[in-house]
Amino acid sequence: MAWVKRLAALVEDGVPTDVAVALRDPRIPPREWSTVLAREFALTLNWAARRVLAAAGHARTGRPRWPGLAPVLSLLPRHGHAVHLIRRALPFALCGLPTGVAGHPEQTNQLRELAAVLTDLLDLSTPLHVFSRPPHEAVAEMAPAELVVVTGRPESVDAVRSATTATVVGATGSCVLLVGSEPGRLARVGTVLGQLDQPGSCTRFGGWWEIAIPDGTLWRRNGATRETTAVLAETHPSAVYRLDDGVEPTDLSGYTCLPCDDNATLGTLVGFGRDPWYRWPGDFLC
Repeated sequence: MAWVKRLAALVEDGVPTDVAVALRDPRIPPREWSTVLAREFALTLNWAARRVLAAAGHARTGRPRWPGLAPVLSLLPRHGHAVHLIRRALPFALCGLPTGVAGHPEQTNQLRELAAVLTDLLDLSTPLHVFSRPPHEAVAEMAPAELVVVTGRPESVDAVRSATTATVVGATGSCVLLVGSEPGRLARVGTVLGQLDQPGSCTRFGGWWEIAIPDGTLWRRNGATRETTAVLAETHPSAVYRLDDGVEPTDLSGYTCLPCDDNATLGTLVGFGRDPWYRWPGDFLC
């Protein structure tokens, strides 16, 4: 697979400066963007390697969670276009599936430019196609065997499901939470996360909770103790950051719990965006 080699080259040599500038999310400082972009392509390469090994019969992981071979439509939110394109549209195109993209109508030209950059960068045989028509018209054309991936709010996924017979999955997390066993550390790291906050983003900081008992089923904040499942149902996070010495992501009632250090740096992003409500598995579906 030639595209796997191209991904590997991007990870090893870095993304060309002009490409990084063209893809940059304006909400992220330029000095941080190259790291963000390198991380996203490294995650994509990791996914690609798992698929190659699985296809060769050398690994059980990496098998498609959606085995369809039909067209895919990825509906994007107002922010974070480049990252969402890489995570929720590019993998389908790399697999050779016709992949359409739609977003807010006033952002169509911006989406088209970003899709063209990614298509050229990876020399996609199946280019990412950005719809000029309103998203609801693109959704209405999807057939039962096809797939719609929605990144946004729960009500957006519900609206799409009511308008199509295609399979619909969604990534609808509203924030990130921080948990740990030491209130002092939680407060310090929470301050850092608050400074990095992106209002309106799925990475918006939703606050910190102290793990009240060893098994983690109760959390405490401001003197009040609540069941963990109740907090998760109320906040519906994109991920939970765990402030301890763990190194691997874990499952938390269907959400992904990611290790985080005192600098608010994550040990991994594997599983970020996992959505137990609308079945997005985190990372990559295909």
